[in-house]
Amino acid sequence: METRILNYFLTIARLGTISAAARELHVAQPTLSRQIQQLESQLEVPLFTREKHRMTLTKAGLTYQLKVQQILTELNQTNQLIKNINNDALTGTINIGCVESALMAELAPLLVAFHQQNPNVNFDFYDADGTAIQDRLDQNLLEIGFVSTPINAAKYHARRLHINDRWGVAVSKTNHLYQQKFVQIADLKNQSVIIPHRQLVKTELNAWLSPANQALQIVGEYNLLTNATALAANGLGVLICIEGVALPKTSHLKFIPFQPEHNLAHFLIWRQDVPLSKPARSLIDFLKTQLFIS
Repeated sequence: METRILNYFLTIARLGTISAAARELHVAQPTLSRQIQQLESQLEVPLFTREKHRMTLTKAGLTYQLKVQQILTELNQTNQLIKNINNDALTGTINIGCVESALMAELAPLLVAFHQQNPNVNFDFYDADGTAIQDRLDQNLLEIGFVSTPINAAKYHARRLHINDRWGVAVSKTNHLYQQKFVQIADLKNQSVIIPHRQLVKTELNAWLSPANQALQIVGEYNLLTNATALAANGLGVLICIEGVALPKTSHLKFIPFQPEHNLAHFLIWRQDVPLSKPARSLIDFLKTQLFIS
């Protein structure tokens, strides 16, 4: 099967109509429609539900979309790897996953310096929590991930970074905790809280929040903080988060660390069973003396 047809399928799935996909791809609508019909006939299953002004993916279509994205990403990475195998000059795109934390403040200038040394290397960033980043690593949609603990160290090469973050809470001015310099576990009793969605993090939080666990009133969960900060700023609850995330100035939230202190470590990870592209390997080598502890 031609990769061109797979790209046609992904474009229609993303845009939702044949006409929009035809404009973006510069392909005639009848040709595009015929190619998708032939693809469905070949697979012997409908990939789209066709409505009057919209095409939506069927269950089979959703599964096919995920697999095709994985295949094309891996194919592009393989082509890049082979193309550069005898080429001393670095070129290509490094697919990077990164959590929201204090890490980016130190990572960003290093990436700029690496790019200045290797102007033909680009970065494709995916911002998410650690679980989503590890999922995309497993699907070959990312090459490397900057994540925070806890991680599944058995599956990945992992290098500890020297950057740590403190756990604490972000509260609005209307909350009586706002005046405190530190927050203890007992202070969370009878408080409505918004917590991270990631299961491994929740398990870790529960371990040291257990003295107050019966009284915790969980009113929301989040994976990224943009929406969670808005909810906390409007009084939904106390936001449990790390210090290194950038709280919007307009939210007027205040970060207060836990006492005793609970820290979060960071790691750079990549898969053990997949060879890295030359640009990704070079980036890791570049970062060794700057960020790595081990």
